[in-house]
Amino acid sequence: MSILKRHLTICAILLLCPGCVGFHYQWHHSSLTKQQENPQSMEGIWTGSWQSEQNRHNGKLRCVIRKKSADTYTFFYRATWARIITGNFKITCKTNYEEGTWKFSGTKDLGILGGKFFHTGTATAKSIQAKYRSEMGDEGTFMLSRP
Repeated sequence: MSILKRHLTICAILLLCPGCVGFHYQWHHSSLTKQQENPQSMEGIWTGSWQSEQNRHNGKLRCVIRKKSADTYTFFYRATWARIITGNFKITCKTNYEEGTWKFSGTKDLGILGGKFFHTGTATAKSIQAKYRSEMGDEGTFMLSRP
């Protein structure tokens, strides 16, 4: 895959997905209500980084997780790329909780420039490790912890 196509994929993920206002609202609201302090829930605010395994691009990553139903959570992400470009996206994931660990997975259609985005991972009360893969050829990791 050409470098230009990879950059377009990343831009589609970070820039063309709705959620900018939604992310800032979710982050501010979660910070004020201190949901991040509940060790029995995946809900709340998270900070960390992402890294592409294809081209080694990386950046900062923030996330707000909200419970939607008993086994469904919404992840609101805000990522940086090249230190100056930021973007937001939202993905809904099915979860399964066993012995202190949540396993989650979700798919989002990012449209013609981004294709399908696949997201799987595990979370404890203190950390999240996830993998992502794009139909357009990029894949990588998200590593997050409580702030």
